This record gives sequence, C-alpha cells and structure tokens, in this order.
Amino acid sequence: MRRRLKRFFRRLLLAVIGLCLIAGAVYGYMRYVEPNWLQVTHLEVTSPHVEGTFTAAVFADTHIGMGKDLREMRRLAEKIEAYHPDALFFLGDLFDDYEDYEGDADAVLDVFASIDASYKYAVRGNHDVGGGAQFVYEGLLERCGFTLLEDEEAWLPGNIHLIGANDMLYFKTDVSGLITDGFDLLLAHEPDLADGLTGAELQLSGHTHGGQIYIPFLRGRILPRGGKHYYRGRYEKSDGGIVYVNRGYGMSLAPLRLFSRPELTILTIRGE
Repeated sequence: MRRRLKRFFRRLLLAVIGLCLIAGAVYGYMRYVEPNWLQVTHLEVTSPHVEGTFTAAVFADTHIGMGKDLREMRRLAEKIEAYHPDALFFLGDLFDDYEDYEGDADAVLDVFASIDASYKYAVRGNHDVGGGAQFVYEGLLERCGFTLLEDEEAWLPGNIHLIGANDMLYFKTDVSGLITDGFDLLLAHEPDLADGLTGAELQLSGHTHGGQIYIPFLRGRILPRGGKHYYRGRYEKSDGGIVYVNRGYGMSLAPLRLFSRPELTILTIRGE
C-alpha cells in the first residue's frame, strides 16, 4: 500500500512539475517571443478609378508604454523604411496611457518623424482620447509630420480619395457625406464602423489587435467594442468594399500575445 502511494505521489509531483514547465514556456513565448515577432503582410487592391501605383505602410496600436518603448519603435521604423512607401497611415492608439507614460516621449516622436514618406496621415483611437492624450494628440502627430483627419478628407496622387474617421467610441462619427463615386480609402480606428457605411472601396482599421490572445476555432472570443464583427485580416463586404483589420504593433491590458503576431501592412493600390 505504501509503495502504491509513493508511486502515486511521485507521478503526481512529476505531472505538476511538467505542467508548471509547460505553463512557464507558454508564458515566456507570449511575453517575450511573439510580441517581438513582427509580421509584414501585403495587401494589394486594384481599381478602375485609380491611376498608376501608390504604396503605403499601414500600422496601428503602438500602445507605447505597454510592453513597447523606444527600442521597439526604432525597429518598426527601420522595417517601414525598408519598403520606401509613398505614404504612412497610422490607425490610432499611439500611447497606451499618455498621462502615465514615464519614458522619453520626445525621443519616440522623433523616431516617427525621421521616417521618410511624402504623405503621413493618422486617425484618433480610443486610447488617444481615454488615455489622457485627447487635447495633445494632434500636436504629438504634428511633431511626427502626420496630419490628423477627424471626419475629414484629403486627396492623394492617382485620384485616391482619403477619408479619416474620428474615433467612434468617444465621438459621433459621420463620414457618409464624404463618400464619392471614385476610389474612397477610409481610415477608421474601429473596424465595425463599416457596418453602417457603404461606398468605401477600402477601409483600413486596427483596434482589435487581432484578438491579441487568439485561440483558433474558439467561439465567444473577447473582443473590444467597435471590433466585434471585423477583427483580423481581410473581409469582403456585400457592397463590394474591402475591410482590412491590422493586428497592431503593441498590446493593451497586458503585454502578451498569442497566435496574433504584431503586424505591419504594406498596401499597394493599382489602377486597372
């Protein structure tokens, strides 16, 4: 009887040790490997309304201060510069919590200012409002050379009509009056803005981090408000438009990622 008990407790102890080692390895991967394993995705869109070829580097959700700081922003900038894009599009959530950030914010902004691109546009994310940056966000972007679009428009080469939506969680966003009969490219932090909007050929969004902790085939995922219907990758809408959700570069709530690597999207728009 004693031998059986000894064997049982020995096996139990080995099982507990094994589970602890597995848990430690998974945590180490989520904390130190995947958050730093940047994936570059390529998105190509063609349209009869566009002339020539236009490229843009699209990034989102840097959440500076939550596991991402100056060194990581330099790595991102180096990767962007390697593609020599015509434009930079930032989809919001620059700092995780600007009021509590203890790093060198000026040095971080200098990194983005150093990226060479002819056009730089950005929209506001929910952390750019709720994180204490509401009244300084536009100034922070200007230091980086970005123009903030808040339910506003701009024109890019090749007849590309750019629209930037304000954050839909904090403001009453309305860009429907800006939709044209040409190629409308919409930047909107929260992807679910697409549910109530028709006519945009391409919408680029962030916000969801691709789920951040993403378990394939799992139902009932925890997704943020404004990102319940579209949360990662490419979607085809019934009106013919495309919604693309970038998984973001940083993290929120916890500096962890699982099966949802940080993403830089290289967008190419070509005329037909």
